[in-house]
Amino acid sequence: MVVAMARVVIVFDFDKTIIDCDSDNWIMDELGITQLFTQLLPTLPWNSLMDRKLMELHSQGKTIEDIAECLKMVPLNPRIISSIKSAHASWYFPKLKNSIHTKFKSRLAS
Repeated sequence: MVVAMARVVIVFDFDKTIIDCDSDNWIMDELGITQLFTQLLPTLPWNSLMDRKLMELHSQGKTIEDIAECLKMVPLNPRIISSIKSAHASWYFPKLKNSIHTKFKSRLAS
């Protein structure tokens, strides 16, 4: 007799779910480019705006490490942390899709 195991998929959105804010806005606020973002928002499509934001950060000497340090201070929802830990303890291994978001894997696991 073959017993089929049920497959469970648990999906978490990153912004405003795992973290209690929008990561793009958090980075802009913390690294001081909110004014530029607000100015360019009505003039560019989202991806172009994000490219421009990253170019501006680069021109100010900011690095990916600066962004990662900034994201370490982002507020995490304690209930979500508990949910992820519970899923992990039950042998469900959460996967974070976006590479910048994977920076949080070790933080969530601790």
